[in-house]
Amino acid sequence: MLSDVLSPQALPSTPEPRTDLLIPHYILERRDPFDAVQQRGVIGSLDLQATQSGHVLRHQQVGESEVRLQTQLLRERGGSSDPLLLAAPDLGGFHECVRTATELQPDSVLETPEGGELRLWTADPRWTASPPALGPLLLAAGHHRLEAARRLHRTHQGPDGGRVPALVVDHARHPLTLSATHRALPGLDLARAVRSASRFARVRRRPRGSCPPPSRGSFLLTGEGQTWEVSAISGATMASRLRRLPSEWVELDAAVSDHVLIPALCEDQGILPKPRYLTDYPSTGEVGLILPSPTWNQVWAGAASGAGMPRKSTCVGPKPLPDLLARLA
Repeated sequence: MLSDVLSPQALPSTPEPRTDLLIPHYILERRDPFDAVQQRGVIGSLDLQATQSGHVLRHQQVGESEVRLQTQLLRERGGSSDPLLLAAPDLGGFHECVRTATELQPDSVLETPEGGELRLWTADPRWTASPPALGPLLLAAGHHRLEAARRLHRTHQGPDGGRVPALVVDHARHPLTLSATHRALPGLDLARAVRSASRFARVRRRPRGSCPPPSRGSFLLTGEGQTWEVSAISGATMASRLRRLPSEWVELDAAVSDHVLIPALCEDQGILPKPRYLTDYPSTGEVGLILPSPTWNQVWAGAASGAGMPRKSTCVGPKPLPDLLARLA
């Protein structure tokens, strides 16, 4: 079961739940266009020290340039109006907080991009004054913003008082979606890339039309209305390019994509391997690489081991609406 996959109790030395981990401000319920509950959770302020105490586990590595950008944005804006997204394997005492709120009429209702509703309730002051204990959480989205806020706080420049806005969702009852982040490859010639890949992998042309996602260990090279499946990459090629990476990454498709396949194809054409990251499939007018979806086992294992996953390995949702807190102010 998914809740078992995401249970921190399976880990050694799991830290005890903390009552100061999240101070609640709003209760959230997201419904799809058919009025089914997609997501329930609590919006509040999260302790920035929670990563050190083991109560917030990060599953992706961050890129330095993106952290610098987020640091600049936090300085300019005086904080963030976009909450981090965290998955709670167990909401603990917050279950009661969410249950009692969602039995009432919402204080605010916002439309979601897909045509559903986001319902919000202001948290009862008694929950804010005395928050329930909360166990370890998985950081699902917002790794760069969290790292930027931590750095600003360490240098006493942070506007947040040691806390950041966060949406903690009930992942056990309403699981987040999980898919891959794909890559667009500017400047890459598709025909030459196909020939290059065939020297160290099995390459097979897919029929035109529907483009189902690749299976684990396979990739789809797309462009010009064509799709080629790349699989069974040579063990020697893999070993030579992955040997300096964490051993936990060897079987991760994002690591193979970014450290084996893309560099090999770009080097052969004399261009820099600088992919652009996409949450949707690349358009027909650009060459792209479609990755298979990761699994929650991989996500949790990366978080638990501390090795994480390569940057831009996952696409998790549904994410908080943009500028959500600004709309509620």
